[in-house]
Amino acid sequence: MKLSVLVFANFIASIAMGIALTIVPWELSKSLGGEKVLAFTATYATALLIFLAPISGRVVDRFSRRSTLMICIAMMAGVLQIASVAHGNSFLKIASLSTFYFASQVFFLFFYNALTAFIQEVFAEGERGKVNGWMQVEMQASTFVVGLLMIYAVNSDDFQFLLQLNSGLMLLSALLFCFIPYTQQARPARARVSRTVFRSIFKRKDLVLLGVCANITFVAVMMLNLVHPIYLSGVLKLDVSALAKLSISYGLGAALSGFLISRFVSTGSAIRIMRICLTVFSLALLTISLFPTLPTIVIGAGILGATGSANRVAYNTYIMSKVEKGIFGSYLSVISSLTYVQRTLFGFLLSLLIVGFPTSNYYWFVFAISCFGLLLLQLHAVLASTQKLELSETIEVN
Repeated sequence: MKLSVLVFANFIASIAMGIALTIVPWELSKSLGGEKVLAFTATYATALLIFLAPISGRVVDRFSRRSTLMICIAMMAGVLQIASVAHGNSFLKIASLSTFYFASQVFFLFFYNALTAFIQEVFAEGERGKVNGWMQVEMQASTFVVGLLMIYAVNSDDFQFLLQLNSGLMLLSALLFCFIPYTQQARPARARVSRTVFRSIFKRKDLVLLGVCANITFVAVMMLNLVHPIYLSGVLKLDVSALAKLSISYGLGAALSGFLISRFVSTGSAIRIMRICLTVFSLALLTISLFPTLPTIVIGAGILGATGSANRVAYNTYIMSKVEKGIFGSYLSVISSLTYVQRTLFGFLLSLLIVGFPTSNYYWFVFAISCFGLLLLQLHAVLASTQKLELSETIEVN
């Protein structure tokens, strides 16, 4: 019952945010000066999230994780409502939509860290693989539904109403979390000392490395989101329908993989699954790099979606059993910060490549990123420990 409620609540929130995050960049790009505002907002939001991530972890560990989730969703509902009210004024429209775009990036940081920690706290170890798998299915299903709605059921005249409707959907999602049985577990007093918490986390280099490896597929996909439109339109001379085919292929692969992997993933098999997934992910990118035609890229996108989804399920299932619940949010926030650093660094390097070599095969760059992840995973094997990440009983104070 609690799994069904969790999936449905998150599905509603994902649809609301998916529609809004499709509308907002589109509306900004159409507004005079809005495209510059969008580019600036995206840039400083990513940079700021590097520093906000540790704060998010401390919030998740300090307060009720269900309450944190509900407050995050309710606050985004409020931002959506404000954006809808300001939609009719040209100046306020740009300001409010920009604010929403920035707030959405902060929302996802807090929300997904809190959601992952909430799953660890609510579900038993034997249930987590199934839960993590279904969350991947939910994510891809909501993306598919949003795509259909935006193609067949939505036009520009509906945008203001949709912002209001999405605000209501977000509130409904927040209320549904009340129906999930939850008792906040006591946090050890030593977990309140941030310096001690983060020092303990960074001492476990194997788990930090594992988190970086697990997010390599995410970083690579973010780079592909830049590479695909540039290469397909600039080199292959295709129209936007090619991107839709890639999105469908990726989503179907990720959803099917998330469903199947949930049937047999466990803490004992997770690392082996991660190695296999990252290897296949890299081989798919190598194939795309060698033969960058549309059929190869479309088929490769499905493989990337499947292996990336399975990699995420395996990692979440493993790490939930290896990190103490009282500091799990802080651990996730460290991994989030390192992921944003990678995303910023690789994005900058890719931008330089695009400027310097405008018609090149950028898929080789993304392949190099995945190879970097494979190397780090080999290093993790050397440093790996079977011990759980727990805080020392001694609290360090000034």
